Order: sequence, then C-alpha cells, then structure tokens
Amino acid sequence: MRALILSLLLVVPALPAVSAECGSIIPSVCERPLDDPAPARKVLKVKPTVTPYRVGDRFPFENRSFVMDPVRYGLAPSDGTWRYYALSGVVYRVQNGSGEVLEVIRSRRTAHLR
Repeated sequence: MRALILSLLLVVPALPAVSAECGSIIPSVCERPLDDPAPARKVLKVKPTVTPYRVGDRFPFENRSFVMDPVRYGLAPSDGTWRYYALSGVVYRVQNGSGEVLEVIRSRRTAHLR
C-alpha cells in the first residue's frame, strides 16, 4: 500500500499545471479564452432562381441540345414547329427557325436537366 501511495506522489508532479486562463489541464480546451463569445451560427441564404429567358425572348438554340424524348418528362410531344430545350433545370419550348421562347416550364421531372 505504501508503494502505491509513493508511486502516486511521484506521478503528480509529472502532470501539467492547471492553466490559469481556462482551468483545464487539457491544452485543446484552452485554445479559446472563456470571455470570447461563442462562434456565430451560420445561416445559409438561398437565392431564388431566375430564368434567364422569358416568353418572347430569343433562345440561343444553336449551341444547345434539344430534349429528345419529351413524353418521358411529362411534356407534350412536339408537332414539328417547336422543340424543347433544357437549361439549368428549366425547360423552354422554343419555336423552330426564330428561336422565340413560347413557354417556360419548371417541374420536378425536368429539374435535373442541364
């Protein structure tokens, strides 16, 4: 029993001294002083999406691929005078030749189209 007490007395000086700033012997706890305020909560702000093209605007269909199977996405089949084009999750019904936007379509079924 005396050997145990003696070994404990020898180990105590080997422990680090208690920090005066925060009162802990764990250095990572003492990294931030107690009088500093807690870090502020981060709040994400989501900007509403704005479609770059509206009905009547000219859509640059020359460098975009059209939607091949509109029925698959719940869209009406094309009659040949217009086609569907997707850009950033929004589908545009565009008149052939002039490129005029006839309709702007947003739906869950087309939200993944880029």
